[in-house]
Amino acid sequence: MVTLKDIAEKAGVSSMTVSRVMNGNTKDVSAKTTERIKKIADEMGYIPNSSARVLASRSSRLIAALLSDYGEGGTPLEDSYSSCFLGELTRQIQKEGYDLMLHYVKDYTDINYSLKSWKVAGAVFIGMFDENIRKIQKDNSIPLIFTDSYSTVRSIINVGIDDYQGGELAAGYLLEKGHKNLAFIGPAVLGNGVIMHRLQGFCSFLREKGVSVPLEHIVDFGSDDMAGLLKRLCFSENPVTGIFATSDVCASWIYAAAYRLGIRIPEDLSVIGFDDIGMSRYMIPPLTTIRQDIRRKAKIASELLMKNIQNPDSPMENIVMSVELVERESVGRLGTGYF
Repeated sequence: MVTLKDIAEKAGVSSMTVSRVMNGNTKDVSAKTTERIKKIADEMGYIPNSSARVLASRSSRLIAALLSDYGEGGTPLEDSYSSCFLGELTRQIQKEGYDLMLHYVKDYTDINYSLKSWKVAGAVFIGMFDENIRKIQKDNSIPLIFTDSYSTVRSIINVGIDDYQGGELAAGYLLEKGHKNLAFIGPAVLGNGVIMHRLQGFCSFLREKGVSVPLEHIVDFGSDDMAGLLKRLCFSENPVTGIFATSDVCASWIYAAAYRLGIRIPEDLSVIGFDDIGMSRYMIPPLTTIRQDIRRKAKIASELLMKNIQNPDSPMENIVMSVELVERESVGRLGTGYF
């Protein structure tokens, strides 16, 4: 097995210098020497011993990314948002000489085990962990970055978006196109999370303009098949003409169900999504959606994490990013031949 000493002898440097380069700590090593050491290590087939590195130090150069496990219904990475966020987070973390370790967690016990078993240097939480934030912070002294958190705990580092603004933008655009009989489709609205804020922004804006959304038009798409939901919403005496979906993936399910039912988009039904993931521009018709900059969110999360690893006394920060409406072709105007 090739060791750091073997590489050091061939490169004509100290074992400590090789160790710094292999651990991504090249601040005091020239670019030329760094490149030569990496090339020699590659030629000699050096494989770093991560577990030994952990045991020899107070922490590893690993960053944990934690996502809530969906159970048997699918994995978190099937969600396009999570895949996009983690892809960019991995890129940013590796630039800093760290590696990302992905963990699916079901409850608080899983969270603690994941953070402590490998002595990770820090952690990023993707999704809703609000109910456990106090316990997570109490039991772990490493830097912790939360995303999309609406926790009442003030002393956390969080990167999120203005979900309320997203709901307002969707409502305003649908009203501008003449739609007043509207529906909101997404996961169950539980607690004070992103879905609740999108719904509140949507309904509040409509209410200010004299338009209400009946409770039966606020739909949990997990409670029935999408085709059944669209039948109820679109084939009534007063059919819904516009739907705000809380994700582009949800919008794609609406598209598929509408196609099977013979409902044309946007001629018979207008749809607005949320996220602006890659698939949205290739849907037929291309999806009008509320865009959040997922890659920038991941970059900010990485920057905050590195800042707090280097300076544990850094102040808590809550970064709220704006969103914008991306107009494509899935929303028609009432009274102009579309309807």
